Amino acid sequence: MKNAVFLAITILILLSQSLFAQKLSNPVVPIYDGCVERFMGYYYAMGTGTMGQIYSSKDLINWSDPVLAAKTHEATWLNDPQWNQRSVYTRVGAGDILYRNGVFHIYFNGIGHSYADNPLGMYKEQAIDEPFDDYGIDVQVFQDEDGELYYVKKVNPDDPHPITGANYPKSGAEVWAFEMNSPFVRKGIDGSVQMTHQIGHPTNVDFINFEGPELFKYRDNYYMMYSPNRMSARTGMYEVGVAQSDKPNNFDNSKKYPHPVLTRNTEDHLVIYKQILNSGEHGPWQAQYITTDPIGNWKEYDYDDSSWKSGNGGFGLKSTDLAPIRSNRTTWNTDKLFIRRTFDLDYIPQNAALKYRIEADTKFYINGNELELSDSSTAYSLIDIDPAWLKLGGNIIAVEALNECSGSNCFKFVDFGLFDTGEQKAEKIVIGQSQSNYVVGPGGFERWIMYKAFFNGVSSQGIDRMHFYDKELVVESSASVNSPGYHPVPATPTFISYFDYNLYNSLEFLNNSSWSIKNKELYPKEDKISSLLLRTDSMTNYRFEVPFKIQAGSNDYASVYAWYQNEDNFVRVTIYRDSYLWECEIRKAGNSEVQQYNLPDHFEFLETNDPVSHYEEPWHTMTIYKNGGNFKIELDYFNLTLNTPVKTDFEGSGRIGIEASSSKVAFDAIQYTIGFDEWDNHITGWESSESWDISQAGMTNTLSTGVSECFKGDYLTDYEFSTFVRNENIPNSGKCGFYPLYIDPENYVKAYIDYQDRTLHIDRKEQGEFTEQKIYPLDRTTSRQYTFETYPTNSYRYDFRTETEVSGLDILWFEGYYPYLKQTFDLPLDVDFYALQGSTWTPIDATLDGELRFAELNHYTFNPIKTTAIKLEVTPQSGKAARAFSAYFDETLAAGYYLRARRENDQLYLYLNDKLIAQMSGYWAPSRIGLFTEGMKATYNGNLYYQTGQVPVEEIEITSTACPVGETIELTANVFPENATNKILVWSSSNPAIASIEGNKLTRHKEGVVKISAWPADGSIKYASINLGESSDLEESTCPYIDIYPNPATDEVHIRSGETLKRIDLLSANGICIQSITPHDECIDYNLSIGNLSPNLYFIKITTSNNSITHKIIKQ
Repeated sequence: MKNAVFLAITILILLSQSLFAQKLSNPVVPIYDGCVERFMGYYYAMGTGTMGQIYSSKDLINWSDPVLAAKTHEATWLNDPQWNQRSVYTRVGAGDILYRNGVFHIYFNGIGHSYADNPLGMYKEQAIDEPFDDYGIDVQVFQDEDGELYYVKKVNPDDPHPITGANYPKSGAEVWAFEMNSPFVRKGIDGSVQMTHQIGHPTNVDFINFEGPELFKYRDNYYMMYSPNRMSARTGMYEVGVAQSDKPNNFDNSKKYPHPVLTRNTEDHLVIYKQILNSGEHGPWQAQYITTDPIGNWKEYDYDDSSWKSGNGGFGLKSTDLAPIRSNRTTWNTDKLFIRRTFDLDYIPQNAALKYRIEADTKFYINGNELELSDSSTAYSLIDIDPAWLKLGGNIIAVEALNECSGSNCFKFVDFGLFDTGEQKAEKIVIGQSQSNYVVGPGGFERWIMYKAFFNGVSSQGIDRMHFYDKELVVESSASVNSPGYHPVPATPTFISYFDYNLYNSLEFLNNSSWSIKNKELYPKEDKISSLLLRTDSMTNYRFEVPFKIQAGSNDYASVYAWYQNEDNFVRVTIYRDSYLWECEIRKAGNSEVQQYNLPDHFEFLETNDPVSHYEEPWHTMTIYKNGGNFKIELDYFNLTLNTPVKTDFEGSGRIGIEASSSKVAFDAIQYTIGFDEWDNHITGWESSESWDISQAGMTNTLSTGVSECFKGDYLTDYEFSTFVRNENIPNSGKCGFYPLYIDPENYVKAYIDYQDRTLHIDRKEQGEFTEQKIYPLDRTTSRQYTFETYPTNSYRYDFRTETEVSGLDILWFEGYYPYLKQTFDLPLDVDFYALQGSTWTPIDATLDGELRFAELNHYTFNPIKTTAIKLEVTPQSGKAARAFSAYFDETLAAGYYLRARRENDQLYLYLNDKLIAQMSGYWAPSRIGLFTEGMKATYNGNLYYQTGQVPVEEIEITSTACPVGETIELTANVFPENATNKILVWSSSNPAIASIEGNKLTRHKEGVVKISAWPADGSIKYASINLGESSDLEESTCPYIDIYPNPATDEVHIRSGETLKRIDLLSANGICIQSITPHDECIDYNLSIGNLSPNLYFIKITTSNNSITHKIIKQ
């Protein structure tokens, strides 16, 4: 066996982590009135609370400490009293961050504008002698795909005319949009009113406020979010509404949705929990109270409180905060307050939660169990309490409150309620959602909303997922700890490299080119054309994002291989620096078709405006979307294929890469995500029969008989898929749905609506046998608001998305006086219900469960009826008004549904209209998705499929084998976890003269010891190595206990060994020895200083009395 070589296994596992099954829990960053910009794999956020500081994040969840990026000390106009917004200027908040043509801009209340050459500043103020804009707040600058800029802001009720400066009487706040010629120029541009407050609109009920506009474009439609009502948390009505239009500057009030897209969750708690005691928001509660120290055991249930006053909760000093504080029922104008509230229970809940809002030092005594709360807040909270504190029969909650404040700014307040939360712990109360921002997710396919809100009384910033039911925007309700369902965190890219370390395993160099990573940038080593591919499996549909930088003066270029099969078949997109051209080369079977185009008129590599023309060469980003054989190409926010995508015959899978003309071109933060987003006639690439047609309405199965199926997507283990399926009317029979998991005809999961039995079916098939078949009811409770026409009114129409069968509804009634509406609300004398069928309103015979009441849901039932709208005709009491504050409809069947699935390896989550319906477990192979109908026609639109992030390689196990001199073997290894996204390995030999490697083939040339290493191509730092040598060297080494921490590290690492340390070698990533240390005798602990090293990957080789082992470390 002398000439035989065996492979001894050495495995190094570092920094393993799970990226999936992470549930979103708001809030995420401590700012408010914020704004955010996505740039080169990072997010940058700032807001009123940051005072010019900016936070950064890679994933929208984990944020850095803030960095001071903007100062406001140069503006001399702050001393001029004519500018009424100067007091808020220094907060640097409630604005926008924009990257355009190499310059970062921030706009903020005041109104100010500053600019910088990088997102973390330092930003320089543009307007010194006067504000950038005379009046208004909540500014946004939106760039459309064609490069046009739009300046959007709130015009305050007392502001002059935004264009002429003349006196401008108006009933309240307005949102204006202006066509902007340059991000540096606000004045002298034309604009118009887009929307205003509307008295009585479901999103405008307590104040003239109308602000926080946010304009964005998605799926060829424009959306403008806004925040109406009084912004005070005490009044609790601030929320996010939206309007939808076909152009960026032709909004009007008629284009508003009737309902807010993000609103407080307190009313939803009446549906998902059981209310034991109401708080005072929608009606009073009765209690006994005094304002002097009580005598006796006043906290006990049977205490005689007949001498106490009777009053309605809640209790407070002030009844308004510009708008009414609705829950303030009894005036509290002393320092102390004592409350006794008794109630009976005929059962003990499994979980219970106390809802409260206090502006006082407060102690609650629940049947004598003390709960001390000092977290005074202007907003409500909901916290779990021990259900053992409750008892059958009589119960008491006694309250002791102290607030010694005085003066005009003094607020005192106590209000509370009690919930049975069932099997769940209580989620946080979230109110005051506002100042919204539209955000593209880290992986590029998801859409998120970032917003300000109060989370259990704490003002902070949250994020929630945006969904689009075809084109209709639907936002998940604010997800926090214990929120029902499963709300995943933002999906990350399939792959991203910031080139922070000199690791090349994810790159495959082409045409003998050589590349270098230096200063966290990737660029060619030589001054010649160089190209590379990412080491990935071939992909069919994907998003590929490539930031690049080209030095001016030589007409160099940066290219992206949008699709690559081989040197004779590819799609290459090129940006030329000095000639301002872009080029698309489609090479098929060795023949090239090349088209050149001018870059967009408004695009510049660097803004030519004098204040910034001296900046260093900036970064720009090319983004490719491949869907089937179509390619969409973006340059920053400019859509280069705005009129039509690049259409090719390359519908199959391929690889992606980059090319540079010389070393004057650099790349950074390259990322890709497998997936596609398609709608209307952009839908393509489905494997289907001829029974499916593509049109502006989407993808329609035209056969009303038999089974029709179609399939698409790369085979993955971790992904999300959603689509909206609709029919003109509710079918009487037939099935329609989707395959959330499809491997082959013998292995799949299928979910579909069965219109004959009116249920959701989920079928699971494995090895040709059905292993699970479940049926779920389609009944759901849906919150809706009435469609605004005129106000005041006694007629309220509630429209449905599609024809829907409805069997009842819950109504929470408005209560009390609303000065803004100039109405006092009481319970109605009568309510008549009608259903719209065709063009006829059909009367409905509805029955009320019990008596009408405030502060609770009033349930009406009626025979199921198919309709597109329900109308309520209310008969109010004399001199009063009656109106539903919230309406929850019992919907039993609908003609359209939003189908959504998320696979996380062995877990599959299924959603219907974004409600989690089922969770399944299984050991499935990689799968794709499909659509399905049987015995009916159906139209699908808004198809979104994407990989939900990278599952990194955590362990490599090289298979032991032998290789005699002169022979060649194939190197093999097991890669873990099993569902790792990219299992491609890169093999290397420490001495090719002894044993060389080509791909994964090892050739043994002569005897000698050589180390063979396997590195993952996914960019992670795991690796495995083996020693090839004589048979005496073949024993698998056993490593002593060695601990190295921290890792990553900044200044030093601590080495602790179970054996005596003999030698420590510090090596570069290329294996070059930087430092060698011989510790003193019997040393088992050593502190190694690394503070003088540059941030990068390094190796520490540790030799002990009996062993030798090498560890990786990262210097930050």
